Amino acid sequence: MRLVVFGAGYVGLVTGTGLSDLGHEVLLYDIDPGRIAMLEEGKVPIYEPGLADLIHRNQRGGRLHFTTKITPPFDEADAYFIAVGTPPGPDGAADLSAVMAVADTIAEVAKRQAVVVVKSTVPVGTCDKVQERLAKAKVPLEVVSNPEFLKEGDAVSDFFKPDRVVVGARSEEARQMLRELYAPLQLSGERLVITDPRSSELIKYASNTMLAIRISFMNEMSRLCHATGADIHAVRLGVGTDSRIGKKFLYAGPGYGGSCFPKDVQALAALGREHGVTIEVAEAAHRANEQQAVFLANLVESAIGGVKGKKVALWGLAFKPETDDIRESPAIKLAKTLIERGAAVVGHDPEAGPNFAKANPQVTVKERDYDALDGAHALVLLTEWRSYRAPNFAEIKKRLVPTNGNAPVLVDARNIWRPSEVQKAGLRYQGIGVATNRMADRPSQR
Repeated sequence: MRLVVFGAGYVGLVTGTGLSDLGHEVLLYDIDPGRIAMLEEGKVPIYEPGLADLIHRNQRGGRLHFTTKITPPFDEADAYFIAVGTPPGPDGAADLSAVMAVADTIAEVAKRQAVVVVKSTVPVGTCDKVQERLAKAKVPLEVVSNPEFLKEGDAVSDFFKPDRVVVGARSEEARQMLRELYAPLQLSGERLVITDPRSSELIKYASNTMLAIRISFMNEMSRLCHATGADIHAVRLGVGTDSRIGKKFLYAGPGYGGSCFPKDVQALAALGREHGVTIEVAEAAHRANEQQAVFLANLVESAIGGVKGKKVALWGLAFKPETDDIRESPAIKLAKTLIERGAAVVGHDPEAGPNFAKANPQVTVKERDYDALDGAHALVLLTEWRSYRAPNFAEIKKRLVPTNGNAPVLVDARNIWRPSEVQKAGLRYQGIGVATNRMADRPSQR
């Protein structure tokens, strides 16, 4: 098929490239000429494992193109994909201005009957609004909901081996077209969910909020473990072995971040308020996530006897491994709080360093991991990159400085290090939800 994807951001770039690799001819459109110029030169503006090679292969194959203007023959495309951002407004509700702007563009350029596929995460009823917007088009256009479920750091695999593909369409013709579009993925059974547009739109919000709730709940349990002397590792294992619950998304940590969970949880809560339905669990998940950031800052401050006039090093500035995305990263919240309390903050990340430094000039970002430790009183591990999993603790000890006569401390906000190895190097260890006076030496099982 001939396809146009609007938006060369994370979702659009992965989706458009993936579709081209399935054999479709894809034009990726973006209003940012700088971004398009980078892509045409073979440069990828985001870090995502495997994506650069995929882009280059399909560019060479003549299936993937980049542009800031829709020209023939793509004004006669079989489908137009909307994959632009829907950032939260002041009340948490999704801003749909970019989605509607794309709808207006499609109405102007489309010269033959086509399907308009909404990949962006949008509130229930948005497809209906887009359909109304397309009424001025000169050709029949049907709007279909097809939300994305791409995990940053593993998005290429998620595209080609998805847990499920959700399609919300009204006509059988549109449903059949999407079946043919994704036919190379060999979806079967429940992996292809066919429903109506409104249900499809809500599935995305419900999915992300459900996962965020699990994370927030376990983070609250980690705080309770600190207060009671219980062990979050034992709690996680005991809870996760229940087949009704399962083991995924039960790890305590510094809180969730990224482009999806924070935004989608708030958007679902706002959607509920708009329709007179209070989504209490979504509201609570958001509050718990905000409180976890404060809890972590307090943990660091307690570990070194106050942070004023001291230096704190952060390892991991991206919101998760295998990405350079810092949106809503726990590192941003922690750095801001520590600086407000009088600390100096220095950080390192294998990929997100430049992005973090640009957005947070008050934080010194080092190119090398151990260089970030020089003269610091504590090291906080925030993102579990592979390069951080088995560090040289003796080298860490050399770089850090004692605090009030006590050994430097490592705050393991991901619970991936063995306390005995840390202590053997002459350092103090503090995990999340692990009582410091009776730390069992166990692997993280992550």
